Amino acid sequence: MENKEEKQSRSQLGLKIGLAVGSASAVVLFGNRRTREKIINGTKQTAAAINEASKFLSENREEIISQVKTASNELSDLLKSANEDIQQISQRASHLKDTTLNVKERTQKTAEELKELKEKESEEQVKQIDQADNVERLPTGHNVSKEM
Repeated sequence: MENKEEKQSRSQLGLKIGLAVGSASAVVLFGNRRTREKIINGTKQTAAAINEASKFLSENREEIISQVKTASNELSDLLKSANEDIQQISQRASHLKDTTLNVKERTQKTAEELKELKEKESEEQVKQIDQADNVERLPTGHNVSKEM
């Protein structure tokens, strides 16, 4: 309980000090004629500017609302268009990826087929060489005429 009472008494003391300082400041500001005139003129200028802005807004309310709606619709159309463009880019990127993978697979298959053809050709050359080595040499024309 003492804590609450202490807090309340501190708050009340702070409030009293604040009111005293604020009152003294107001007395000094409004007590000085030049300061008072500056404050009054500044307040009048601010009020006039606010009144002009308010008048402008009320006179041009429909036009302002129309322009805001138009801008909003244009922005919405731009966002839809951008979304469609992004979807097309995504689809084309996906297609390009598929095509690239397809080309890679075909290139690998072609390389394998070329390798197989080269191996077959090499094997056939080896067979031809082996067959040539196995063939007996036929007698040349000299030897044939002597035997006859």
